[in-house]
Amino acid sequence: MVKSTVIVTMLLLLQIGFSSCSDKATPEAASNAVPVTVRTVGSSDAPQQYVFSGNIEGKHKVTLSTKIMGQITSMPYDAGTRVSAGQVVVKINSDDLRAKRAQINASALEAQAAFKNAEVQYERMRNLYAKKSASQKELDDVETMYQMASAKKNAVKEMENEINDAIGYGELRSPFNGFVVAKMAQQGDIASPGIPLLVIEDLSALKIVANVPESEIHLFRRKDKVRVRIEALENDLAGEVEQVNPSGNPMSRQFEVKIALVGMDKIPTANVKSGMYAQVILEKGTARTITVPQSVIVKRGQLEGVFIVSDKGTAVLRWIRTGNGSGKEVEVLSGLRDGERVILSDNVQLKDGQHVEVTN
Repeated sequence: MVKSTVIVTMLLLLQIGFSSCSDKATPEAASNAVPVTVRTVGSSDAPQQYVFSGNIEGKHKVTLSTKIMGQITSMPYDAGTRVSAGQVVVKINSDDLRAKRAQINASALEAQAAFKNAEVQYERMRNLYAKKSASQKELDDVETMYQMASAKKNAVKEMENEINDAIGYGELRSPFNGFVVAKMAQQGDIASPGIPLLVIEDLSALKIVANVPESEIHLFRRKDKVRVRIEALENDLAGEVEQVNPSGNPMSRQFEVKIALVGMDKIPTANVKSGMYAQVILEKGTARTITVPQSVIVKRGQLEGVFIVSDKGTAVLRWIRTGNGSGKEVEVLSGLRDGERVILSDNVQLKDGQHVEVTN
């Protein structure tokens, strides 16, 4: 009996001890809670954003080549050199063509003289035939000679035009004011018909050339306003769609869209150059979406997440998938639900499972 009483007493003492420990745990956890501010997230109508990759190019860009074969006798301008419209940038030896042109010029004089003589004979024979002083056969023979002389004169004229055009390619001129951006040959090399020699680009105005998938090309219209994001600049630039190519690449299934930059006169040209990478941001329509501030995004390698307040009053790191960003907000594609409370405080290093106290 005594033994049973002792056992009961010990059990009561243990229960009292556990109760006292339990009573002290809650105030201690509450005292360690980190004060935080939160925002209850909910989906709302937001502009639907589409982002496309592109490259910066000059207003005009041309690749110069020649129709003739010959040795390059002059090619003095290297990449980066400014050239003017009409300035000779490449000279190709065309002495053989000039000699051929001299021969054609001589043939042209001969053909012209023969034609004039045939024309005089033809008019004379027509008058004689009208007076019954020449037969029909004599008139036909002279008319045939006249037509042959005329045909030869025209053929030599075409040869003159052809040789003059070919000699014109012995001197290549810049079609506009711009810069030499690529040089594919040197003085002394042999130029061949159709082989690129020089690339000249007009950088007085810049544009973005973006490639758009076939599933989204219907979003673009001429005069559409877009935003252009360039890593070299702090702020986005304004752009306007100036051309939508109606024919796409059959291999990549992408369509080319050209966008003119607006307000380039206010941007230092040293910061934006042809060949840079750019992002084109098009806003079309609205969509129900959840957004959170960029500043609350927690990154762990390639993963992104936010801290939310659980029903137990603890911070829980929730992994999310983000979409497009607009200013200080970023779209959350998945990972959050309407009504959940996202912790906004960014001045504390929260840990997953840490007790928090909502102060707003």
